[in-house]
Amino acid sequence: MSIKTIIGYKITNDPRILYEESAITTELSWLLERYHKLALNGKKSSEQKILDAIEKYPRVPQFKNYLSVLYGQMGNTEKMHETNRWITSEHPDYLFGKLSLASEYYLKKEYWKIPEILGDDMELKSLYPKRETFHENEVISFLKCAVLYFVAIDNLEQAEMRFEIMQKVAPDAVDTDIALKHLFVARMEAGRKRFEEEEKHRISVKTKEQEVKPTTIAPTFANAEIEWLYSNGLYIAEEKLETILSLPRELLISDLEMILQDSINRYAYYNDLIEVEGWDEEKMNFVVHAIFLLGELESTKSIKSIFNVLKQSEEYLDLYFGDFLTSAIWEPIYKIANRNLEASKQFMFEPGVNTFSRTVFTDMVEQIAYHQPERRSEIIQWFKEVILFFLNSDIEDNVIDSQVVGLLICNILHLEAKELKPEIEKLFDKGIVAQGICGVWSEVNKAFEETSRYDKKRKILSIVERYQQITSTWAGYNDDESYFSSDYKNHLESSILPVRVEPKIGRNDPCPCGSGKKYKKCCLNK
Repeated sequence: MSIKTIIGYKITNDPRILYEESAITTELSWLLERYHKLALNGKKSSEQKILDAIEKYPRVPQFKNYLSVLYGQMGNTEKMHETNRWITSEHPDYLFGKLSLASEYYLKKEYWKIPEILGDDMELKSLYPKRETFHENEVISFLKCAVLYFVAIDNLEQAEMRFEIMQKVAPDAVDTDIALKHLFVARMEAGRKRFEEEEKHRISVKTKEQEVKPTTIAPTFANAEIEWLYSNGLYIAEEKLETILSLPRELLISDLEMILQDSINRYAYYNDLIEVEGWDEEKMNFVVHAIFLLGELESTKSIKSIFNVLKQSEEYLDLYFGDFLTSAIWEPIYKIANRNLEASKQFMFEPGVNTFSRTVFTDMVEQIAYHQPERRSEIIQWFKEVILFFLNSDIEDNVIDSQVVGLLICNILHLEAKELKPEIEKLFDKGIVAQGICGVWSEVNKAFEETSRYDKKRKILSIVERYQQITSTWAGYNDDESYFSSDYKNHLESSILPVRVEPKIGRNDPCPCGSGKKYKKCCLNK
């Protein structure tokens, strides 16, 4: 039997403790099992049967709780709430009655009433000081109500503390999952508020204004096939990509670099085109094509052309890249620059460069550590030197960007590079960290002590595989709207049904008769 000692009381999975608390006999426990099923079936015909059982056993609160569950299953909210108050008035010490009433107050947004039912401390032991042991279902059900209450009153710290216990006690329980979903929404909302507050004090660089050239003349390429990149989007045929990649290497690289320069020279032309005709996927992906193809060719000498593109204005980057900048450009740059970390580091030091143009490189360098683990010490040193650069820079240098610093810390957390903690703490001391991105120093410091359950290693695909992945999964290319929910929070609230009552006796649980045998070997068939 699993018994855990948690903050002053023990937790057990043995269902007999629940029956002992309510003085339920073996015979009555079988009857409760039957009525439990009737309640869950939600049929109108079960109402009178449960009412008859309540009349026969007025001192047994479980039957009234089943009636509440039945009304909930039937969708009769008024009757369900009426029954909840009936339970607590006649059985004031019955935990599941309290929890059902607390859930009612939660759904009605009458949050101030919940401590009146569950206690000001919102602690199970404080509610039942004479009890030493609780069933796991009692603990998880109570903690779920507590998490939802603290989330509702914006006390995320107390909610997180109770959720941590839920994860330790029953990580796979339905109630644990419900609590996590509500916590997730609360975390996102807290992060949004913190981000908005931080924006008032954000440290950012002043990016360059886009140079506007009057030319509308397209360049002349050595390879006529390059024109395909101006008239095909990411659904471009695999055969065309293979044909382009089979062209003479040096001339092809020169043409692709010419595309990058053309995007700068004819920025005004394409910007006006979009304003008049709207976005055309087949006409406006030539820059992305060029960078992905240079990556496929592993054209290391093209890094200067890449730098030149990424140093352009925010308007330029938005026109030609959009979400690609933060989601996909790291991959071709990995193929081009993973052996040239010095150049990548110097790019991080360039003044006036867009936030996400720089974090392309921090993401790329992070991935090197996963794909080439033998280079980990080199990667850690790279991050250290970038941090020291920011520590030794002034705001007037136009290089410090608090969002870049916050995202850089996230990269280091992913790597679990504890050796950089002293330098990271100095970044916080200097006040140049976007805490809405990575958290405050105490949270970051704590995160270093936790082992991530998620694999941060991203796949490095061929250009054909990457295009297929983008066009089949990205929202802009995938028509499946089921990924999104219009009102996730309301959906969560609909999941707060009446609190489940005592768990039914499992086939392999100890028999409630006290024989010491498993239920299936003893009273199951009686």
